[in-house]
Amino acid sequence: MVEEQQKRVEEHTSRILEEIDKSMRKMKGDAYRCAANCCDNETYSIQKIQKCVQNCNQSLDQAQDFARDEIERIQNRLQRCVMDCSDKIKDAAGPNPSQHTIEKYGNQFDKCITNCADNYCNMLPNLEKTVKSILATKFH
Repeated sequence: MVEEQQKRVEEHTSRILEEIDKSMRKMKGDAYRCAANCCDNETYSIQKIQKCVQNCNQSLDQAQDFARDEIERIQNRLQRCVMDCSDKIKDAAGPNPSQHTIEKYGNQFDKCITNCADNYCNMLPNLEKTVKSILATKFH
C-alpha cells in the first residue's frame, strides 16, 4: 500500500514539475540567448562575459529558486505527515508488538499514509497555479 501511494505521489509531482518547467521555458530561452550574445561579443574580457552571463541568468535563477522552494515546502508537509503516521503507530503498538498487533496497526498505517498522499496530491494543483501565477507576474 505504501508503495502505491509513493508511486502516486511521484507521478503527481512529476506532472506538476513538468507543467511548471513549461511555464519557465520562454524565460530559459531568453536567458540562454542573452548569454550567447554575451559570448559572441569578442571585445568583452573573461570577467565581463562572466558578469554579463550572470546578469542574463539572474531572473531565471531567482524563478527556479522560488519554484524549488515552493515544491520543497509542500514536500516537507508530506514528510511530516508520514512521520506523524509512523509516530502514532509506534506509540499505539508499544515497544515489542505481537504479529497480530503489527497487522492491526499496519492497516491503520496504510490508511494514514493514504490520507497523507491524498492531501498532498490535492494541494498540487493549487501549488501549480500559484507558482505559475507568481512566475508570470514577478519574474517575467
